[in-house]
Amino acid sequence: MPRPPSFYHFFQGSVKFLIVISYSCPDCGKVGERVKLKELLKNEWVKTGIMLAIVLIAFFSFWFGLRFALATEYPLLAVASGSMVPTLNIGDLIVVRGVSNFSEIYAHPINGGIIIFTTYDPNIGQDPINLWPGKAPELIVHRAINKTLKYDSHVGREVYYFTTKGDHNPTADAWPGTNFDGVPEYYVVGRVVGVVPWVGNVPLFIRTPSGILTIFALIIIVFLAEYLFSTVREKKKPPVVVEEQV
Repeated sequence: MPRPPSFYHFFQGSVKFLIVISYSCPDCGKVGERVKLKELLKNEWVKTGIMLAIVLIAFFSFWFGLRFALATEYPLLAVASGSMVPTLNIGDLIVVRGVSNFSEIYAHPINGGIIIFTTYDPNIGQDPINLWPGKAPELIVHRAINKTLKYDSHVGREVYYFTTKGDHNPTADAWPGTNFDGVPEYYVVGRVVGVVPWVGNVPLFIRTPSGILTIFALIIIVFLAEYLFSTVREKKKPPVVVEEQV
């Protein structure tokens, strides 16, 4: 099953950490003093904060731009299970494009389109069905091996139903406990249009407790290194000699 890259949570945590560390900065928070903008911009902590802000802006511009360009909420996903081996391996990063015309999705047992679908969306229809009753919603990437067009009482119109199957699984997907004999088109969030091997291991690792600790450890190391370097630079500056006027 694919997982959305957790870059957002990583950067959200970085911002919170920056706010906390800025309050402990020995040079940035002198109460009652007015610091000129020019002098403030010379401060190493401020420079680090500005650089982080630029990185955040660049990342979110890229992310939301990608969502707009590919017309889907999940333009990049990391493969987290082996159900599509050997076509997709654990740790692959897949590029997803939204679907506007579901009749264009090719369905075939061998080379049908690979689609991504959710198992539950509470915002669809009058009585939305959970494909996995009792379980939290999941994103699944499987191959469309067949499709049928029929009337759907949940949305009041004809929709395509896709029979799906993982390439590594012996049988097609079944949804016991529901009246669905396939995945309705309104649960499909997109189709795979590209694969980047191994890169998905990064967001998968970040989602683990070890990954979170590693990221915050790196952030702390960066700030400590910046503080130590700025301290060393200050000590190397020649002393200012003030001549007394007689």
